[in-house]
Amino acid sequence: MNYFIIVSGPTAVGKTDFVDSLGSLIEKPYEIINADVGQLYTPLSIGTAKPSYKTSSLKHYLFDVLDKPHSYTVSQWREAVVAIMHDSWSRDHIPVIVGGSSFYISSLFFPPRGMPQEALPVSWATKSSQELWDELYALDQTRAHALHPNDRYRIERALAIWHFQGKVPSSCQPHFEAPGTCSFYYLMRPKDELHRRIEHRVSAMMEHGWIDEVRSLDDEWIKFLLEKKLIGYPDIISYLQQKGACSYQELITTISRKTCSYAKRQVVFWRMLKKRLEHHDPDGNVIKNIVELHAMESSGNEFFGVETDKVRDTGDSL
Repeated sequence: MNYFIIVSGPTAVGKTDFVDSLGSLIEKPYEIINADVGQLYTPLSIGTAKPSYKTSSLKHYLFDVLDKPHSYTVSQWREAVVAIMHDSWSRDHIPVIVGGSSFYISSLFFPPRGMPQEALPVSWATKSSQELWDELYALDQTRAHALHPNDRYRIERALAIWHFQGKVPSSCQPHFEAPGTCSFYYLMRPKDELHRRIEHRVSAMMEHGWIDEVRSLDDEWIKFLLEKKLIGYPDIISYLQQKGACSYQELITTISRKTCSYAKRQVVFWRMLKKRLEHHDPDGNVIKNIVELHAMESSGNEFFGVETDKVRDTGDSL
């Protein structure tokens, strides 16, 4: 059976530690596939919390695959992951997709269709999300009504379909198509606890040389990071370029605050994705389990053996 596992959750929730403990629950050998966009890039390790996969006994895929500052589209990622999955299945291993990049995870169930690969027009960067939404509304009310005016990523994708391909965006919507059956585990923590973990991790990253990591990057990488706005990197770039604009502690506070906001957006996206999955696979024919695992500090393993909020559990286990 072509079966895979997804482990996701907001940043700093503890996904790496959770996956390290899967061996006691999975009977077959398993392999890790990265679903965190920042961890694709070779020079970005400290600021992306890249795991020490090179010393692991498990096979890891899609870490450090890009040593140049180029985008890795959702389509590219999904194509690579599906190929890795089939290789794993041929060896009777279970692929475990781990990460918090929401659009990557979503693409496993809703493959992007007809998405343009060209760079977006520079002029769009000067417009607000509302202005772009208004443009989308003028050409495709159906797609515009399906998107929140603040959902800039999807608005730009929709406009790009029209701009580069001349197609009405609503005619190119992805459909439900998973590469196999799966279990989906989403890790959760109380908000205050998650925020404390984020603050601690940002401080630890700084102590481990995050600023030096950014300082070592060339101008091409700096430009790329400013455009992509990976959490924390633009703030450190500004800190280095505008000496005295803020203190070291203010920098940590700013990055922590932005990371907490990002974690909130990840959870919101998860809730929307969960509803879509329930709608398209109501009987659990493809997704055998959709389970939220809530941390409990008193347990030996923080996520195992706790009371879980089971969104849907068909009875199948890991």
